[in-house]
Amino acid sequence: MVDATVVSEFFGYVSLACWVFVLVPQILLNYQRKSCEGVSLAFYALWALGDLFNLAGAVLDNLLLTAIVLPAYYILTDMVVLGQFYAYRPRCPVDEEHMERQPLIARTDKKPRRWPIKAVMAAAVVVFCIVVLGLYSEWIVQMGVRRAVAQLCGYSSAAVYLSAYVPQILQNYRSKSTEGLSVLMFVVVTIANITYCLSILTAQPPTHEYLTKYASWLLGASGTIWLELIILYQFYLYRGNSN
Repeated sequence: MVDATVVSEFFGYVSLACWVFVLVPQILLNYQRKSCEGVSLAFYALWALGDLFNLAGAVLDNLLLTAIVLPAYYILTDMVVLGQFYAYRPRCPVDEEHMERQPLIARTDKKPRRWPIKAVMAAAVVVFCIVVLGLYSEWIVQMGVRRAVAQLCGYSSAAVYLSAYVPQILQNYRSKSTEGLSVLMFVVVTIANITYCLSILTAQPPTHEYLTKYASWLLGASGTIWLELIILYQFYLYRGNSN
């Protein structure tokens, strides 16, 4: 009979290999096109935030080595893609003749000041976090601050990961195209999440305590699989719409 540890390590190394390779196709495609058009900036920004929560929670909760190494490495690759967004940003040419014809005194129209939507959303998130901490303060004391913070980081990363795919799915739907996206990246990330879940589930007998410890990480990985399948379906659905 095969040792459960060997099976878990096998799935863990397969997942690790996929994660090491996963962003390479998208990075190369962006480099070849010298553009990030078609790729949602919000998708990668939220993904990077989820990796930060993931790493913090994994370290605080002393999870498996692969659960710590993966987000640490992935933060580095996130920075590469975000750097490409900056390097390949659209640059508007300066029309000097048009600028010379502009009046020296610019017209200023006073418009009513509006509350920025992002500021309102950020305030709402802060208030929500304060309320949650207040409601679960007794649970935090019983579990211990370190373990409670680790679990909060884990569930935060799961929530961010799940929400990260929404901007990309909506952008594909509105443009009716997946041009600029690497289909290989989404195939590999789907395999990586499946093997990541299997590495956790086969590491030891799934007791209640063990599943509770890894629940947030399993939720984030397994939940995003369905969203990745939606994007893969969009590749099939919009396959004839690329320029």
